[in-house]
Amino acid sequence: MAKTCIVARGDTLTKIARARLGDPSLAKVIADFNGLPDARQIFVGQAIQLPSARDLRPVVAAPAPADRRRGPPAWPAPPVGFQAVRDVFGDLLAYVRDDGSLAPAWETERMVKAALPFPIPLAWDTRQSVTGIRCHKLIAPLVGEVFRQIAAQGLQKAVQTYGGGYNYRPKRNGVKPSTHSWGIAIDLNPNTNAMGTAGDMDPRLVALFEDHGFVWGGRWAGKGKDPMHFQYCSGY
Repeated sequence: MAKTCIVARGDTLTKIARARLGDPSLAKVIADFNGLPDARQIFVGQAIQLPSARDLRPVVAAPAPADRRRGPPAWPAPPVGFQAVRDVFGDLLAYVRDDGSLAPAWETERMVKAALPFPIPLAWDTRQSVTGIRCHKLIAPLVGEVFRQIAAQGLQKAVQTYGGGYNYRPKRNGVKPSTHSWGIAIDLNPNTNAMGTAGDMDPRLVALFEDHGFVWGGRWAGKGKDPMHFQYCSGY
């Protein structure tokens, strides 16, 4: 997972890229990784995340099957970086109002519920269960397929509780929008997979998600390690 540096007086992302990553041309990459539309948008005291080689590695996913109604593919390939996420799933920032709240049109236009083949207990109230996951409409067929595969492979018991899907909020321990804000992230089994811990996620479940193009937060390092988290993008 990314390391963090604090912007000092006189710093630019070009200087930081040269000093910390050995390549000044990576300034735009750092900006993209931090959700900054412009590499000049930094200020003294700002915490900047420095991506690792793993963070920038494109996700290799099995090709999406054809959709008979619309033609191939049934869902987009996982994007790499902030700008690519915006290009594929929508410009979230254009929907943020002056008071920091999100215009309702964002959710209305893009979010749907992907039906689940089996109910999942809520992490915060296991007496209740969800039968669908709120997510971006472009990956709803993918989410449905992943959970159908979970059931088909006998991994249903590995999904103990549901921690959340679409949710407009900053990334934990950060200020950039979480991938949950685009409806392209899912949290599972949060009670035993807290951030910063190794967790106990079933490796077969991890492999299934990764085979479908998701990045697993359990492969991140340090305080940013997030074993409950699966996101459909890399480099952000």
